[in-house]
Amino acid sequence: MSIFKRLPLQRKLMSMLLLISSTVLTLATAGFALHDWYDSRLQATENLRSQADIISTNSIAALTFGDAESARVTLESLDNVPDIVLAVLYDADKKLFAKYAPGNFPVPALPTGSEGEIDDTLYVLRPVMMDHDAIGYTLLLSDLGSLTTRQTDQIGIAFIVFLLSLIVALLLSSVAQRIITRPITELAMTVRKITRTRNYQLRVRNRSEDEIGSLATDFNLMIEQIQARDNQLEQARQHLEEKVKDRTAELLLLTQQLEHQAFHDSLTGLPNRATFDNNLNTAIHYAQRSNEQLAVMFLDLDRFKDINDTLGHEMGDRLLVELSARLQHCLRSSDTLARLGGDEFAVLTINTSQNRAADIATKLIRTIQTPVDIDGFNLQVTTSLGISIYPADGADATTIIKHADTAMYYSKAAGRNQFSFFAKQMNIRSERRIHLAQKLRQAIEEQRFEVYYQPKWCIRRNVVVGLEALIRWFDADEGAIPPDEFIPLAEDQGLIGLVDQWVIKKACADILQLRQQFGEHIQLSVNFSPAHFIRRDLYKRIAEILTETGFPGASLELEITETFMATENELLLEQLNQIRSLGVEISIDDFGIAYSSLSRLKRLPLNTLKIDRSFIRDIGSDRDDEVIVKTIIDMAHNLNLKVVAEGVETREQLAFVRQHNCDQVQGFLFSPPVPLEQLTCLMEQQASLVQA
Repeated sequence: MSIFKRLPLQRKLMSMLLLISSTVLTLATAGFALHDWYDSRLQATENLRSQADIISTNSIAALTFGDAESARVTLESLDNVPDIVLAVLYDADKKLFAKYAPGNFPVPALPTGSEGEIDDTLYVLRPVMMDHDAIGYTLLLSDLGSLTTRQTDQIGIAFIVFLLSLIVALLLSSVAQRIITRPITELAMTVRKITRTRNYQLRVRNRSEDEIGSLATDFNLMIEQIQARDNQLEQARQHLEEKVKDRTAELLLLTQQLEHQAFHDSLTGLPNRATFDNNLNTAIHYAQRSNEQLAVMFLDLDRFKDINDTLGHEMGDRLLVELSARLQHCLRSSDTLARLGGDEFAVLTINTSQNRAADIATKLIRTIQTPVDIDGFNLQVTTSLGISIYPADGADATTIIKHADTAMYYSKAAGRNQFSFFAKQMNIRSERRIHLAQKLRQAIEEQRFEVYYQPKWCIRRNVVVGLEALIRWFDADEGAIPPDEFIPLAEDQGLIGLVDQWVIKKACADILQLRQQFGEHIQLSVNFSPAHFIRRDLYKRIAEILTETGFPGASLELEITETFMATENELLLEQLNQIRSLGVEISIDDFGIAYSSLSRLKRLPLNTLKIDRSFIRDIGSDRDDEVIVKTIIDMAHNLNLKVVAEGVETREQLAFVRQHNCDQVQGFLFSPPVPLEQLTCLMEQQASLVQA
């Protein structure tokens, strides 16, 4: 102090300034070093926190879905973040879920604190939160080596600045404040603001090109990298959310599709058997509580198998789709229409009565009967329908369904294209039908049938001019089984083609032998099922039979029921013309019961009309039937058609049809259907009478 007192004022002032400056600089340098060390460590910690929060946010989906691979990819996004030596993701039970260790840094024990130091590394532990619950934890470790190196560099810079400041402290103190202090303050403020708001779009304004300017530049670059990484992570998160959303939508759609497939028919979109059974059980419970009735109807398309066999399953499927749509339009929204499989449908009507069920059944039958035009094919099918009523016909769904099915088969046996209500005696017929179907298949395989022949007599010459081939089945156990019982069954089972083909071949062979013995004037008539006309190769099959047997086509006549011939069908007309080109004649059997129009008869290539026996039977007792018979004979002759009266059993009936110029007669008055041996004897007797 004495020396200081002896110094000149200028020196003293200089000394004091230097002392003050040095003291201030020393303190400032120390403060700056401490502040920088603290701020750098805080910044490093904040950076770790930010990275940990980002990783935690982007790992929610991976932890939720247990996707460790996705979590590892998220952790590897820290590859561009300096000083990160380890990144670990734990699940909710604090078990290792995924990690990222670029330098194979060992995974330490999970620390108890949220941040601090572990083995000369800085760590941050952040929870992964979802809906206020921790579903995992993120642990990041950063190397302190670069921080220490930077602190050493900062101390050296501070020392140099201290020396220079001693020289120019007085002159440049204010300048230094503006050049150094102000930018640092702005940098610190920006750092704090970014930390507080997480707004990575903020930047530090660079006022110089010195270290502070470089620091500002580096800081801005770091923020830009953080922002870019944050944007990438945000895009990745959005992309992941979109994928999760899309996948969820796909799973939902798949679930809906599977659910629809489980309860609906894939072809028609109608409810399937499972849905129908569920709806029926629900309806029964409701009807039981409400004391109401419900009806179950079973529909089966007649001879639908022939369409599939001849025109293909694709055509059959298109027909089913069209008919399904038609049936739906006939029902109420509260009714259930289901496809049970193949050509079988079921209808459930609630809160109904027997009369209303009959009305609905009539409407359904008429709807099905309307022709369907598909690719130029005018397809016409009919349906057989059975009805059972709850609770009269059963107290549970199984019984109601069984009885409706039984009634449906009763409708088929009764002639098809009609409906029947269930009656208890139908169960016996159903069991009989199942038993007979098994026998029928075996009989076809073993050819246990016989062909009987019923003569047709020319009224003018009183001689046999034709023979109608009629199939007979004599079972070893049951004896004779009526044709009207097994023929409809054969049609339902899709076996009528085999039966008719066997009958034609057998009859052609028999009558060819008979013609060789008694002359070639005998004509063979064979009943032909309408089911054959669905096939497009009918002409070819008949031609093959004629070629195989050697029977002349001009001596063969096919008898087809008027019910089928009365329908408008271009395919039928085309096939009839093809058959006529073989010389084969076409006859309408059971004429008079289907009300064919004259224009229709004129258009078809017909040769003969057979008056139904129901009209012949009442001749002499029913004036109306006599008028009908006379009218049919006159109409047929005007159309250049032959007329055959079938079912003639009395002399009075014969006299009437002869009086009105009927061409031929057929019936028990002359001969019942007989086997070939008896027919041969009959022909021999006729030949003897002619010779005498």
